[in-house]
Amino acid sequence: MTDRTHGTEVAEEVTLWVDPVCAWTWITYKWLREAASVRPLSLSVRPTGLGYLQGAPGLDKEHARFLELAPGPVRVLAAAGAGYGAQAIGPLYEAVARRFHEAGGLYEGLYERVRGLSVEAKRDVQASLLEQARDVVRDALAECGLPARLATAMGSAEWDEDLRTAHASIPRDGLELEVIGVPVISVGGRVGVFGPVLRSAPAGERAGALWDGFAALIREDAFLEVRRVTPRPVPAPAG
Repeated sequence: MTDRTHGTEVAEEVTLWVDPVCAWTWITYKWLREAASVRPLSLSVRPTGLGYLQGAPGLDKEHARFLELAPGPVRVLAAAGAGYGAQAIGPLYEAVARRFHEAGGLYEGLYERVRGLSVEAKRDVQASLLEQARDVVRDALAECGLPARLATAMGSAEWDEDLRTAHASIPRDGLELEVIGVPVISVGGRVGVFGPVLRSAPAGERAGALWDGFAALIREDAFLEVRRVTPRPVPAPAG
């Protein structure tokens, strides 16, 4: 974006709603972070929980167990933001998500592992991994210089209303938008959009070129949606 009065580029405010357990959101975050190195962007993140966007627990115990555990990491983001300011959320999100999705992370190989399994079996695998997430969160808190006691937020529903409020802050401009997952992006306070969903994060000028195309689409009032017709491939968050 260019300031025509002074002839200088002004950083455009970009807000990304995140959940640390979502590999697709981690990839989008990495792309935006890279795009910000070659385009005038100012990136901030806000927490929102996938667990609250998937509906009430289903009939099977695996789904109920997953929904009980899935909000844990993002609750810690909410607690960190409440106690240490919004500026604490971004670094903590990055530290937690990296430990989930990069090489050697808790979720490494997850998508290959669950491919072909029933929904119930997939949830069981995910829940088993989420039961190990407390150590991941504690290590991330230590990296960010935040107190280990914040990890207790993982099992505390007191942060759920903060997450619902953060989710409700996605700009809608009075429209009844159905936002059912992350990543969600708002550029300059415009209506939030789901995506883009990327298999891996492009680097350098490729990241900038993708940003240029994405920004052009969302600035166009006539634009509604674009989607591939082919099946979604396995994400490559460490790529």
